[in-house]
Amino acid sequence: MPAAQPFSPNTQATVSITSAVTTANVALVPKHATTVRIKNVDATNTAFVAFGASTIVATVPSGATGGSFPVGPGESIIVSIGDLVTHVAAICGAGTPIVYFTPGNGI
Repeated sequence: MPAAQPFSPNTQATVSITSAVTTANVALVPKHATTVRIKNVDATNTAFVAFGASTIVATVPSGATGGSFPVGPGESIIVSIGDLVTHVAAICGAGTPIVYFTPGNGI
């Protein structure tokens, strides 16, 4: 099994969404990254994110109705993305957290 490679961000590629109670999306540039580092800078509100094409929307889960992937207040994580991912969306249940997305490679 090959050794895991540390995360290597793409230069000048970080984009942001000021998350609100309405979904918003942004293009990831450049395309073809294998991972994305997500940073929710809000101190109290969780953001929910989704990856896909230009029509991607994020949703807040409600009871048994599933929603998008949660990124907690102050949390920074790295997730793998598929080859066809071009955009990311974010939404939150309250507040207006700023969420940063940095495409790159590695973990």
